[in-house]
Amino acid sequence: MMSKIIQLLAFIVISVSFNTKAQQFDATLYFLDGSKRTGKADMVSNEETKLAFIENGSKKKEKIKMNLLDKVEYINPKNNQPLTVEYRELIYYFLSDKPKSNYGWIKKTSISGDISTYVGYSYDAGVRNAYYYSAKPSELYNFFFQYKNEKPHLIYFDNSMWTPNKKQIVKRQVKNFFINICPKLVSDFNDGKIEIKNNEVKVLIDYYEKNCSTNN
Repeated sequence: MMSKIIQLLAFIVISVSFNTKAQQFDATLYFLDGSKRTGKADMVSNEETKLAFIENGSKKKEKIKMNLLDKVEYINPKNNQPLTVEYRELIYYFLSDKPKSNYGWIKKTSISGDISTYVGYSYDAGVRNAYYYSAKPSELYNFFFQYKNEKPHLIYFDNSMWTPNKKQIVKRQVKNFFINICPKLVSDFNDGKIEIKNNEVKVLIDYYEKNCSTNN
């Protein structure tokens, strides 16, 4: 269960945002070495180690290694608006205060002062035989905060499957992100004075901006 919480499929993020079937999209690939290339690309997916890509002016399909990429900007064919996903090392705390990490694709949703927020969405179709599901379909949203230039931390998750000890897990995530930059937030969250409702993790950002932001 815990390993599934951190799994993010940016393929699904893009598919939901574009509301279209899988295909190649106009895209710009940004590499870790600072270079970029423009052409047609598949949707990124954490299930794949390479990304199919055809550069503008070429007919040759290449396989670009995911670990060479910093981010990919797609153009939504429905409205010609950009959608950018970033490949990041993600920090999370589940069973202890010792951090673990995993690389994955996430989409930036906002920047508020010191903290940037990201989201990842995935869907598991489950396992079904002729008569019933041995593993039911499930959805998962992961919400990440990034303090300045540090690595993004998992803060909160919302999934359609029951997760044991979810409150304790979320408290641990919140504590380990905010303990050095806003300890009052940690104590108030643990005391129930701050609550995340309907996936509105912005309540944490608002509290931080009001009480602890270095921009105040």
